[in-house]
Amino acid sequence: MSLALSLVFFLSGASALVFETLWFRQAGLMLGNSVWASSLVMASFMGGLALGNALAARADRAARPVLVYAALEGAIGLSGTALVIAFPGITLLLVPVLRPLVEVPLALNAVRLTVAFLLMVVPATAMGATLPLLVRALATREPDFGRAVGRLYGWNTLGAVAGCLAGETILVEHLGIRGSGIAAGSLNVAAALAALTLAKRVSPGPPPGAESPEAISPPGLGPLRLLAAACLAGATLLALEVVWFRFLLLWTFGSSLTFAVMLAVVLLGMALGSLSVSQWLRLRPDADRLVPVVALLAGLSTALTYSGFVQVTAQHGKQVLLDTRLIAAVSARLMFPTALFSGALFTLLGKKLRRQLPGDARATATLTFANTVGATFGALAGGFVLLPVLGMERSFFLLSLLYAGVAALSWGDVRISSVPRGERITTGLATATLAVVLALFPFGLMRNHYLPTIAGRWTDGSTVAAVREGLTETLLYLRKDILGEPVYFRLLANGFSMSSSHFPSRRYMSLFVHLPVALHPAPRKALLISYGVGSTAKAFTDTKDLDSIDVVDISRDILEMGRLLFRPPETHPLDDPRVRVHVEDGRFFLLTTDRHFDIISAEPPPPKNAGVVNLYSREYFQLIHDRLAEGGLASYWLPVYQMEAAESQAIIKGFCAAFSDCSLWAGYGYEWILLGTRNAVGPLSEERFAAQWRDPMAAPALRSIGIDSPEQLGTLFIADALTLAEGTRDVAPLDDDHPRRVSPHFAYIIDSSYPRFMETKLRRKRFEESALIRHLWPEGLRTRTLPSFDSAAIVDRFAIAHFGGPETGLRDLAALLTQSSLRAPVYWMLGSSAEEQQIAKRAAARGVSDPLLDELLGVEAVADRDYGAAEEHFGRAQAASRDTDRLLRLRVLALCLAGKTERAATLAAVVAEPGTPRDKLDWTWLRGACGLPARPAP
Repeated sequence: MSLALSLVFFLSGASALVFETLWFRQAGLMLGNSVWASSLVMASFMGGLALGNALAARADRAARPVLVYAALEGAIGLSGTALVIAFPGITLLLVPVLRPLVEVPLALNAVRLTVAFLLMVVPATAMGATLPLLVRALATREPDFGRAVGRLYGWNTLGAVAGCLAGETILVEHLGIRGSGIAAGSLNVAAALAALTLAKRVSPGPPPGAESPEAISPPGLGPLRLLAAACLAGATLLALEVVWFRFLLLWTFGSSLTFAVMLAVVLLGMALGSLSVSQWLRLRPDADRLVPVVALLAGLSTALTYSGFVQVTAQHGKQVLLDTRLIAAVSARLMFPTALFSGALFTLLGKKLRRQLPGDARATATLTFANTVGATFGALAGGFVLLPVLGMERSFFLLSLLYAGVAALSWGDVRISSVPRGERITTGLATATLAVVLALFPFGLMRNHYLPTIAGRWTDGSTVAAVREGLTETLLYLRKDILGEPVYFRLLANGFSMSSSHFPSRRYMSLFVHLPVALHPAPRKALLISYGVGSTAKAFTDTKDLDSIDVVDISRDILEMGRLLFRPPETHPLDDPRVRVHVEDGRFFLLTTDRHFDIISAEPPPPKNAGVVNLYSREYFQLIHDRLAEGGLASYWLPVYQMEAAESQAIIKGFCAAFSDCSLWAGYGYEWILLGTRNAVGPLSEERFAAQWRDPMAAPALRSIGIDSPEQLGTLFIADALTLAEGTRDVAPLDDDHPRRVSPHFAYIIDSSYPRFMETKLRRKRFEESALIRHLWPEGLRTRTLPSFDSAAIVDRFAIAHFGGPETGLRDLAALLTQSSLRAPVYWMLGSSAEEQQIAKRAAARGVSDPLLDELLGVEAVADRDYGAAEEHFGRAQAASRDTDRLLRLRVLALCLAGKTERAATLAAVVAEPGTPRDKLDWTWLRGACGLPARPAP
């Protein structure tokens, strides 16, 4: 019978975890995913559990506890499923209530807390009452309270492991959100029906007030110390979970699957710890006397696994772990030992508490109430206090120490002389060992080893410029210097590169603004969702036509740290008087604002990151559409290189469902841009369309990203709505109910369809025939754009090489130089950028002498098409032994382009055997194109 009830409770645990995941996901869409909103939703759920724990303290009066349990399971299933199905409708009803409170954070958060609690109170309260009821039911068959608690808690937690993994890998993918809610509810109904069947075979529990022998043990100071220990143990473990997850995200890709695996590891450890203690109590009924030892072991394992994680970094190096099995193994090395001891600790504390409290249900309810309350405060403290104030390393130290506090509280007022000698020795050894480990705690390991290892993933010579462990993520800013000045920065969030001010990123980020500005007759109000490193915001503030610019980002730390990039005399974009900053979830902002914008641009994190997929769904794109003013335009980031074709097509189809005139544009390589309008007017006059290229702020910025003229802007076109509809005909759109239409598995995927779709001749033909282009583009400009596709093809080939495509060489560089007047792409193909050239000019003005400066000045001369000067600069750089073979090839090319073939032949005659296949191709082309003599056979 006890096994049957355990299996029933296994189903309950699986359902609870699925429901919890679904509710949190949907509550985030309704109330926002900011750190405050998410924390309040979590607190509401935990509050419901605690309420259920408290109410269950009276369950000892229940004559048929299994029948009551069956009713609770039915209530969980019905109310939980109804909540999943009703969430979207409730969201629409709640918007008028939330909208007036957006600018009053205290009132808004109060409403968030109230709404979340009221919505989840019925199923969460029922969940909180189930364990005490089943422990009460087992009292007739399992006289050992500790064994009953350990078995039931362990099986329920094993069910949570199954629900955690099945929900992420099976249910949501195949059934969607609503279908998963129905499946979870079905598990509760199955548990309820099974419990009803078992209730007929379970005799009524002992009469109220009946006590087992455990309850008449000497009470000491009473249960308060033990309740405090249970509360502190719950707080420590949940705070640790927050810190653990943040730390592991430095080494793993933070998808929803990764979080599910990490949570499953913790839950598995707790389950096995509880089940192990249940068996241990069979052999040693007084094992609860060793609660202090188990608590000390938990603290010891917390400290040792952090310091021992060095072995993981030695094994896996700098790589980001993507394989699920590796993520599970690495997570287990860090978290499993402490989770195992924590599960054992919960059961042993329950056993010890039962000796001082009458009634099995009362003891269980009181234990779980204290533990749940502690867990609630621990989770909040971990995110709001420990990480931003102490950081990960000192948090690990403090939490290890807190387990010693649990040990001290659980010891109570027992006289040492009354404790058996072996127990005193064991406790003393555990205490001394923890004291030594904490005394030798490896402070500085994070700063000196872990973070430099993360930064070392980028081999471009960048160094760590700043680190911040904030409320929502751990941020690293990397800085790349040349000639004593920073040339670009890279933003890492939890070890993952999120943004950069390097030219590839700056090009497509700036185009989010320049493209819609060119197509709008009079943009006045702009909205930017997701700040990144500020490149898009800077493009907005460089647009003088705008009267107001709203910037929304979920992370205050990202906004503040962005100041690293903009140094005097540059103006930080957030200091522009037109800018208004909102620290909020972008979707919640769109949901609650009643304002409309002429341009909305968004670059959220990649869609495979945890919690981000709903920022690429059809419903979200409809929100953007509805917040556009009439004639407004929206630009959106689409990183297709991280997705299979079906995934990117699902996003495109969702976007086109919201924007009937959707179109697709090339930002940089496979960084694509979705563009949609709300009945955009057109065509504009050429004068209006080309206004940015006459603006003293915007024009230099456009040239620095290789868009020297309005004609170049048109060459970014990939496809319009007609072509996109054809390409996505057999694909279902990504929507809120089916988030797994974009898989959480991350990989750099260059689907074979992407290069074909970007083929220049096809794009030129689509541009020429597109109804959208005829509607928006000035006719004369449209005609003049067509020849520019030739030079754009070269730029595209170079950009695609960054994503694993074939490398470009001197043939492409020469074609670009002779077929266009572009400058920035010439810099790029020569390994430089407009920013580097500005630094070089300042260094030359200061009289700096450096071979790198000579090389950069040679690059500038090539872009000027002054090939004689370029050869001289490259020659001086080569004389200083800087990459001599490459510089020699550039000298020969410059001489050939200058018509000095004899001098070029003389230089080419001394070339050594080409090193790489690319070098060999360059020399072969040079000899043929310049009419140089063939290299003599060896």
